[in-house]
Amino acid sequence: MRWIFYCLGAILIVAIGIGLFFLRLMYDSGAFSEITTHFEGTCARYAGFDGGTEDLTIDHETGWVFVSSYDRRAEIFQNGQHRGRIEAFQLGNLDAGIIDLTPATPADFRPHGVSLYDGPEGMRLFVISHQGDGTQAIELFDVAYGARGVPSLAHVDTLSDPLIVSPNDLVAVGPRSFYTTNDFTTRDREGLNYSLELFGRLNRTTLVHFDDGRASIAAHGLTYANGVNVSPDGRTLYLTELTDGTLRIYDRDIATGALRLRTGTDGLMRIGTGPDNIDIDAMGRVWVASHPRLFDIGPHMETPANLSPARVSMLTPSENGSDSVVEVYLGSGVLASGSSVAAYHNGQMVIGVIFDKHVVICDVADPRVNGASN
Repeated sequence: MRWIFYCLGAILIVAIGIGLFFLRLMYDSGAFSEITTHFEGTCARYAGFDGGTEDLTIDHETGWVFVSSYDRRAEIFQNGQHRGRIEAFQLGNLDAGIIDLTPATPADFRPHGVSLYDGPEGMRLFVISHQGDGTQAIELFDVAYGARGVPSLAHVDTLSDPLIVSPNDLVAVGPRSFYTTNDFTTRDREGLNYSLELFGRLNRTTLVHFDDGRASIAAHGLTYANGVNVSPDGRTLYLTELTDGTLRIYDRDIATGALRLRTGTDGLMRIGTGPDNIDIDAMGRVWVASHPRLFDIGPHMETPANLSPARVSMLTPSENGSDSVVEVYLGSGVLASGSSVAAYHNGQMVIGVIFDKHVVICDVADPRVNGASN
C-alpha cells in the first residue's frame, strides 16, 4: 500500500507546483494590482478610424499622425478577410478629420507595426502586413506632401524573408533596412506551441535585422519580443518583452547593425507589466504604452465593455547611464482600453488601442514632460 501514498504525494507536489506557477503568472501579469488612475492633463477620444489603432507614428515636422488601422475583432470573431488601412490625421487640425492613405494598394493589406524613416532619399513608411495566405510582409510606402500639406502614400515594394515568421513591431533604419520583432515562433494562435510560449513565458522569440535584401537574427532568447525602436542618432535600440515586463537596451553599431546588450540594469530595465510598442519623441525620450493587467486584454477583445487598463511610461536617457522613468498616465480603461502605443508631440500625447476604433489625445500638463522638451 506504500506505493499508493507515494503516488498521492507525488500528485500533490505536482499540483502544488502547478498552482504556484499559475499564481506567480497571475501576479506578474498584474491581476492583483490596484489601478489608481492619474494623469496631469486632459484627455479625449478622437474617433472615426476603420479599425483598432494598434500602432501609430508621428512626423514631428508636420504633426501628421500615421495610424495602423485594422478591425481585429471582425477578423477574430467573424472569420472575415478584412482589409486594413493606414489612416492619418494632423495634431492641431483635428477638424480636418481622418484620411485613408491606402484606398487600393496593396490589395491584401492587414497592417500591424509601423515606422517612419526620414533620410536623404526622402520619407518612407514601413508597415508590417499579415497576409491572408499566412505569409508575412513588410510594405514600403514613399511619403509625399501635397501643395496643401496633406500627405499621400505611394506603394514602393513588398519585402519578406523566412526569418520573419510572426512580426509585431518594426523600426526602419534605412530606405530598405529595418529591425522587426517576432513575438512568437509561429503565427498559429491556436496550437500548443503558442500556449506554451505565452503562458510558459519561454524565451524563444527573436529580433530580425533586414538589410540589403538579407535577413539575420540580431537578438534571440527573448520572451515575447514586442515593441522596438531606435534613438535619433541610431546608436541605441530599445526592445520590450511583453510577458517579462522588461525594456531591453542595446548599443547598436551603425555600420553593421550589430547589437550589444548593455550590462546590468542599464541593459535590462523593469518597465512594468505588459510593455507594448515604443515611440521616440523629438527629444529622444522613450515612450512605452503597456497593459497593467495583461490578461484583461482577452475579455476586452471579446466584449468592448470589459475594460483593460492603460499605462504610459516615459524614459529619459542619460549620458551616464542613469536613465529615469516617469509613469505619465495610468487609467482604468474608460478612455483607452488595451493601450498599445503612445507618442508625444508638442505638449500632446496620442494613445493607440488594439481593438477600438479611436485614439486618445491628451494635452499634457505634467512639467516633468513638457518642461524637458521646451
